[in-house]
Amino acid sequence: MQLMHRVALDGVELDSVDSRIMISKIETGDGKDNVQTVSLWGDSTGSRVTNVHRDSLDITVKFRIRLKKRNMAEREEVIEKVNAWAFSGGWLTTNYKDNRRIRVFRQQAATPGDPWEWTKEYAVVFRACGVPYWQEEEPNSVQKQSVSSANLVMGVNGSARTVLEAEFKNTSNAACNTFSLTTNESQMSFSSLGLAAGETLVIDHNDTGKKSLLRIRIKNTSGAYRSAMSKRTTGSSDDLYISPGTKTVVMAAGKAGTITLKCRGRYA
Repeated sequence: MQLMHRVALDGVELDSVDSRIMISKIETGDGKDNVQTVSLWGDSTGSRVTNVHRDSLDITVKFRIRLKKRNMAEREEVIEKVNAWAFSGGWLTTNYKDNRRIRVFRQQAATPGDPWEWTKEYAVVFRACGVPYWQEEEPNSVQKQSVSSANLVMGVNGSARTVLEAEFKNTSNAACNTFSLTTNESQMSFSSLGLAAGETLVIDHNDTGKKSLLRIRIKNTSGAYRSAMSKRTTGSSDDLYISPGTKTVVMAAGKAGTITLKCRGRYA
């Protein structure tokens, strides 16, 4: 039976686990935001917002079980299947959020409660911490070839600040030792980079669900990686943040190459 509400983890639909599962609700909770401010000097009132940080976002999947009142053992069996499906978390998607996904882990398993409550609604709670926002599955991207400096205009979707990811392939015949990217609100630069001809500087993120880690690596012509995190210069931002809208990203490099920028819109 085709359900109105459908939810999947890494592409596996919950109702495919057992035909007796009926998903009743998928609820996105309020983001746990932390707003930091400093007092305004020279005035008796007011403060200035210095940072808005979201700690986590909960997604609750509620379901019922299509079984008669006395089928207590079967009801327990279905709940165990649901909890096994939810155990490892992953990329959560729904049938009504097109091109959206959120990386979650299981925060709270479904509990059977009184087995005689045959009309009971059960719930599994997932939590997103690494990136506590729904975000686009497919990123927007822009590319320019054979440039050592460029202004790249890209559309940033969403309703919350996101992060930029970049690849710069050195297409010159000599090593590239300097590189920088500047967005409307952050900047990252490198020195003594040692990016050989044909190698690619990769700036991306490893999102495990419980944390999102910035990665800065160099990929050689054989496909192997080495870290370039220590090549960042003093004063570089801790990440390449960019806000929604049509934005210009400024790129500069010591040698010519192909620059590719990507970003996924985040939705509060």
